[in-house]
Amino acid sequence: MGVVGCGRISHSHAKAAAPIPEKVRFVSCCDIREDGARAWAERYGCDSYYTDYTEMIRGEQLDAVLLATWPNQHREQIERCLDAGVRSILCEKALALTGTHALEIEKMVQAHRAFLMEGLMYRHHPAIAFMDEVLASGQLGPVDSIRADFSAFDAESDEPDDDNRNWRQRKECGGGVPYDFACYCVNACNHVADGLPKRVYCHGDISDRYGTINRMHGLIEYDGAVGVIESSKKADHSERLEIVGAHGRLVVPISWTIRNDIDIVVQRSTGWARYDRSSHVIANTNTKQRQLENFAAVIRCGAHPVVPLWESVIGAITMEALVDSLERRESVAVRIPSDLRALHQESKQ
Repeated sequence: MGVVGCGRISHSHAKAAAPIPEKVRFVSCCDIREDGARAWAERYGCDSYYTDYTEMIRGEQLDAVLLATWPNQHREQIERCLDAGVRSILCEKALALTGTHALEIEKMVQAHRAFLMEGLMYRHHPAIAFMDEVLASGQLGPVDSIRADFSAFDAESDEPDDDNRNWRQRKECGGGVPYDFACYCVNACNHVADGLPKRVYCHGDISDRYGTINRMHGLIEYDGAVGVIESSKKADHSERLEIVGAHGRLVVPISWTIRNDIDIVVQRSTGWARYDRSSHVIANTNTKQRQLENFAAVIRCGAHPVVPLWESVIGAITMEALVDSLERRESVAVRIPSDLRALHQESKQ
């Protein structure tokens, strides 16, 4: 693989690949900062480094490319990679800043007979696999609601005219909670709900300092269920996911960046204000390593991607509706094209 973008997130991918060189190896890297690309190549044993990723693609015989770049760059980079001959792309979240861009990406990938997977690493953790098994068993009954939150306090101490501040504080890069935190919550709600999102309503705030959305409290309407998302950079750290069914509920206390063994609680009512609780400890694992393994298995032998592209596109459409609702202060319909509806229905069957 080659990597585009040698910033902070790229290091976790390189470290995840180190124990599995027989499955994945980063052989080349690219960054607009030559010193950064050179240092990355030296640290992780790359054969070459570049400052132009199209030159890297033309100069190397790569099986795949990792885009470890800002969300606002993904659409153009994916197009240029596909046009240059790349047929397998692992793209860091968020896939795109609008539903339109996500749909364009899907069409480009289909036209080039390529494979693209969004880097939502949490989906590869055994805790999420256990959650899926519980849901599939029917022991919770029909899903009534999904509650997902991802928050972490940001003091907004960097100056707004500092062009070197973190991308998460820069609106033009896709900064703010929607494409940094809330995209996980939306993915989880869409993944768990039986149906497709129909309508959303979102309340939130926009940072006076950076112009980014720094608080989102949203409702996602499905057939027979509702998703509740909470994502804030004005609140203490939280990564909770709760699935509420007719006959019980399941709580994943840390969901998106699991770094230790995790205790999942399944609770069922045994009478008025009486409950039966069971605790299930799931051993920690390196989700980025598992993500790379799944990505490589799809390329090598046609394995099923844990996060299929159609699901990421629906997520981008849902997120665009939530942002639109927040800005307009009114509910907004979520419009899913018929081909994505068909893929969703096929997955449920």
